[in-house]
Amino acid sequence: MSDTLMDASAKKPRRKGRFLLMGMAALLLLGSGGGAAWVFVPGVQEAVRKITSSGEPADEASAAATPAPAARPVFVEMPEMTLTLPNAGRPRQLRLKLAVEVNADPTQPPPELMTPRVYDSLILYLRTLRDSELDGALAMDRLRGDLHRRLDLLLGDGKVRDVLITGFVVA
Repeated sequence: MSDTLMDASAKKPRRKGRFLLMGMAALLLLGSGGGAAWVFVPGVQEAVRKITSSGEPADEASAAATPAPAARPVFVEMPEMTLTLPNAGRPRQLRLKLAVEVNADPTQPPPELMTPRVYDSLILYLRTLRDSELDGALAMDRLRGDLHRRLDLLLGDGKVRDVLITGFVVA
């Protein structure tokens, strides 16, 4: 009878250790997921700053430096892009149509968005996509985020608000 009591008491510290280990693993997973979102998802940093700040700039200098949002969104339609995707010997065609929401004067869209350099950069990126990267529920969101980052790098931070995919066909 004393052996069974000793076995039961020996298992208690082991359970606490497992529970502690599981809790630490969960915290590590949540922290790394939040860190990845902070770095890789566009707009997360700005959203967190808006939530944590009081909503009002600290002084007049920062208020003047912050651009006022346009009353109406300005959308620039990109020309339709048609290209062949490399797919392990079986080529597939991608047809993509984009609309880009920009921070600009509503009467005059920015001319730098329609330059051949922007179109070329987007085509070069799209040519690197594998067929498997276009499958799945989150494929469109990943593609939209990657295109947004590319346009931010080319045009400068803050000029592009959003990238909208208005046409998407893979055949």
